[in-house]
Amino acid sequence: MANDTPREKGYMAKDIELINKVKNEKDQDSLKQIIDKHSGIYVDMVNKYIPNSVNGILKDDIIEEKDYCIYNAVLNYDSNKKTKFSTYLGNLAKWRCLNIYNKHTKFPQQSLENTKMQNFSCEPDIKDIEDSENLVNIFKIVEKAKDPRIKKIFKMRYSDGKKLTPWKKIAKKLDLSIQGCINIHNNHLTEIKKYVQ
Repeated sequence: MANDTPREKGYMAKDIELINKVKNEKDQDSLKQIIDKHSGIYVDMVNKYIPNSVNGILKDDIIEEKDYCIYNAVLNYDSNKKTKFSTYLGNLAKWRCLNIYNKHTKFPQQSLENTKMQNFSCEPDIKDIEDSENLVNIFKIVEKAKDPRIKKIFKMRYSDGKKLTPWKKIAKKLDLSIQGCINIHNNHLTEIKKYVQ
């Protein structure tokens, strides 16, 4: 970081300012700016580490999760480690792609749709969500939610316990923004994690 130019330091400071607004104020405009600025890094990593010739890995599905993955990177980013956000995001995207690719090469008969998404996605960790018993318990908890959108989002997102429904599709169906759906999901996730261990 000591070798960074004043311009690079300025970009890093701006990223940290936007990230802090997202974390502390849930500022949607700041999140949009971060996503707009860093989407290219995520897409570049997907294109670099997921070959076009691999059958069963749906590159478009991985790219479609871009906004959500960047959002989670923002929430988990620690500026005290003195790593640029772009570097942090690039590494997350790289390892996500490598995990998907390696899992596919070990189990080529399984497509991305049939693998356990929780092992390598940017989805917050709900341990063994693909287990049918846990899924039933999650849906029981969700049924008690006061906000009807929570029920719809969780049921659509985890409809079959294996493949995660893309946020874009959920947002369109509920006539909400992608980020709005993600926020509703994440706000209720804490409650669910108390009961699913």
